[in-house]
Amino acid sequence: MSLGHLVSRFARSREGAVAPLLGILIIVLIGCMGLAIDVGRGEIVKAKLVNALDAAGLAVGARTATTDYSADARKFVDANFKIGIAGATITSVTATPSADKSTITLTATATLPTTLMRILGPTTMTVSHTSEVTRKSAGLEVVLVLDNTGSMDNSGSMPTLKDSANSLMNTLFGSSTTGDNLYVGLVPFSQTVNVGTTRTSWMKGSKPSNWSGCVMARYQNSQDQTDDVPSTTATQFEYYKYPNPYSSYYESYWAAIGGYNTYCPQTVTPLTNQKATVTSAINAMTADGNTHINLGAVWGWRMISPKWRGYWGSSTLPLDYGTANMSKAVIIMTDGDNTMSNGVYTAYGDLSDGRLGTTSSSAAENVLDTRLTAVCTKMKTAGITVYTVAFSNPGSSTKTMLQNCATSTAFYFDAGNKASLIAAFQAIGDSLSNLRVSK
Repeated sequence: MSLGHLVSRFARSREGAVAPLLGILIIVLIGCMGLAIDVGRGEIVKAKLVNALDAAGLAVGARTATTDYSADARKFVDANFKIGIAGATITSVTATPSADKSTITLTATATLPTTLMRILGPTTMTVSHTSEVTRKSAGLEVVLVLDNTGSMDNSGSMPTLKDSANSLMNTLFGSSTTGDNLYVGLVPFSQTVNVGTTRTSWMKGSKPSNWSGCVMARYQNSQDQTDDVPSTTATQFEYYKYPNPYSSYYESYWAAIGGYNTYCPQTVTPLTNQKATVTSAINAMTADGNTHINLGAVWGWRMISPKWRGYWGSSTLPLDYGTANMSKAVIIMTDGDNTMSNGVYTAYGDLSDGRLGTTSSSAAENVLDTRLTAVCTKMKTAGITVYTVAFSNPGSSTKTMLQNCATSTAFYFDAGNKASLIAAFQAIGDSLSNLRVSK
């Protein structure tokens, strides 16, 4: 039989034709099963990738000082993506901020080996996810209580404080000039606080002709530790001025050389949603005078307390405690210890006047410390978040006091130098930022 005849018979034969077809079908069926299994494995990996990427977005979004967003995002994705899930590995993570850094777009890709699907050819699968995180300031009232005493040095520390505070404003306001449900106030303090010359209805007696707006402490009945409004004679304030132990001649003399305004700091800025108003006030601060941290703190509380609504010129601010989607915070920064000594006139008069219950310098300073602690406790009890910053190198007892004053140890910053002060305000800005996954 010729070879051609044999080939022709084989081609016409139908014996055993089902076996090859069955083999092919089995291979296809196994491949389909493998595809289903591997697709399911891929969905599990993607779910983990989504969670890891969203967590990374929130974490990176909170780090406003980040310069390499992708590198930081990769660290957080690696930390949150469980190694060994279906044999998957992260192959790339990118994070791209918008021009004003208010939005960050993140993409992550992972690969995993196929199982039965590799019968059809593919040996690996790729899954990816894109997420967008929006950095958005939650509804917030925040007051900066900033040390303007002489030790802040107009040529050194004060410029750094201004840069730090302005950096915080940039974080909170972003690229906007008007806050979206954001209100910021400023209380510069030294040994007194300047409420402004228009607040005469808060004062006892006649307004001195040369008065610049500073007030005496309400030292009686612990009223220097309360947010009581000046609605009665008992709760009103005295004008801050150098004492006149002699005659009207010396009264005129001290008025002429600024006795009414000795060490009177920059005027406070009530809560406002205008960035330019706050930055202008920050830039106008100067360093002069001694340190009464407690007075800065209590005026910060008064600026944010709902009891004072209407007193600062707004019929709606400050808002009530517990207002939905709103928070209140006070930031207290100082570079030194509370001070009280003879010959230095402060909002408590001279040390020899005994308005703090003693004529001993060290004892009086301890009283000021105690009153600061009381004010911090009352603010925290009211639901106000308190941040504190110890700049340069105040005494260890002051650092401990500030740490205890803060809402938690995480909200206390020991900023030993200028770089640390800038970093502290940056961290506070990060803490105040409310982040959400928008897509």
